[in-house]
Amino acid sequence: MNGLAKTGLLALTIAWGALLRADEHPIALDQKTDSAKCLECHDDKGKGVHVHSAIAMGCDSCHAIKVEKDTTLVELSSPREEICFSCHEKSKEKVLHGPYEKGGCVLCHDPHATDYENHLRAEGNALCLECHQERNVTGEKVMLFKASQEMPVSQFTEIPKIGLDPTLRFGHPMGNHKVADAPDPLHPGRKISCLSCHENHGSERAGLVRTVEFKGKKADACDACHGTRDDERMAAAQKRSEELEAQRQKEQQSRAKQPSVTPEKPPAARKKSQ
Repeated sequence: MNGLAKTGLLALTIAWGALLRADEHPIALDQKTDSAKCLECHDDKGKGVHVHSAIAMGCDSCHAIKVEKDTTLVELSSPREEICFSCHEKSKEKVLHGPYEKGGCVLCHDPHATDYENHLRAEGNALCLECHQERNVTGEKVMLFKASQEMPVSQFTEIPKIGLDPTLRFGHPMGNHKVADAPDPLHPGRKISCLSCHENHGSERAGLVRTVEFKGKKADACDACHGTRDDERMAAAQKRSEELEAQRQKEQQSRAKQPSVTPEKPPAARKKSQ
């Protein structure tokens, strides 16, 4: 294809894109088209390690087909900011995660299929750091999660950022505080992560800090975690003290069992006594 033809095709594509509405389907569909037909073209939506249960319920559980003359529109069956809460009850906590509060669940969750648990777009801390880690941005939009999502730069810069070390293992909320690759004191057998300390959707505490049970009472995750660490150190110190005391008593008992030996008198003392 020569340069002129490429230019003409590009112009045509731009013009066609301007005419198309975001929810206009590229080919005509019958209003009663079933999900099996949808998956003939969109088969990737039903494949993955974790597939949204709504896929099995049918595409029309979230999407609606509308036909206006020669135009087929595929729209969400509820407003975008409300559709997830049609099935998933919204948290009533007083502090809500920004995107969640506005119904922007798909920023973090893929609504169809993903390789990660809970239909997340990334795994572990990588999910949170996509928005909460500083990065160089140019242009008017920031591309997130391998360009599957985009966000205006103005909105991205308003999101609180955390400063971690280059390995992304420590530095929040301060200094050498670890955020990865360390045991989670509140969840034995698991590693510490953003969700060790923060709720993902809603919390009764500022900063989405978790509320946990600690010694029979409710406490924020920070106090509970550090209290647990203090208890562990005290228990370790007590155990060491008991071991040292047991060793001291054992040595004392061993000395007590040894027979007493009368020291031999020197020669001069023997003669004098005779």
